[in-house]
Amino acid sequence: MRISMTISAAVLSAAVFAGATGEAVAGSKKPFSATAVQTFKDQQVQSGTIFVAGDDTRFEYVERGREMVKIILPEQKIMRILFPQDKLYMEIQAPADAPTQVGGDTSPCPQIDGLTCKKIADAKFGAFDVEQWQQHHAPTNTSSMLWWEPQRNMIVRQEFPDGRIMQLTMSGNVDFEGRQVERWDMSLADPSGKVTTAYQLVDTDIGIIVKEENPAMGLSRELRGLKISASAAGWFDVPAGYQRIEAPKTPTK
Repeated sequence: MRISMTISAAVLSAAVFAGATGEAVAGSKKPFSATAVQTFKDQQVQSGTIFVAGDDTRFEYVERGREMVKIILPEQKIMRILFPQDKLYMEIQAPADAPTQVGGDTSPCPQIDGLTCKKIADAKFGAFDVEQWQQHHAPTNTSSMLWWEPQRNMIVRQEFPDGRIMQLTMSGNVDFEGRQVERWDMSLADPSGKVTTAYQLVDTDIGIIVKEENPAMGLSRELRGLKISASAAGWFDVPAGYQRIEAPKTPTK
């Protein structure tokens, strides 16, 4: 059956485009849908429809001429890939050490084996009240310091173990597709003194990034035609009549 030739490609595509897009919008304050568009240097423009409620995401897209649906349920550590034309789906259990957000909106700390995270102090970052946190990764014995803006659920500054420093600065409010959003300019400085810049637009009403541009990487992502929904009922369910198939196994050497 042709579907068997498509499964591995679907998993790979989901992990790259849909996965990256989902990470950027997870944690929404309100359920919404939008068209996600991504451009990357020397690659074709990718797009699809995304549905988000909290950390749960559903992404509908086309891969090699076939309709695909990817559903991610982080709390359950589940990813589902649906093949609507064949009414088939597969379910992948995320690894036990896959990063998940601890406490939702309350901290910047992913739950990763060997990683400890603690709040050091309350601090000021320009005009913003922020929290200073320290992360320590036991397997590599490395630590990083970060500054967390709790109202926007954003890391506004991070000092990495290798000496790099990432910092965000809000430059003002702008209009994006009829919605008022905040523009945050990002700089990343390495120990040699080289600085790269990017920016992102944050919709504080929904609590997500609606656009980001990284010229150094040749990367652009944005959400178009965003619509807030009153309910997310049925978004993350497998439709009736679908048959479950086994996910492809990782080849062993």
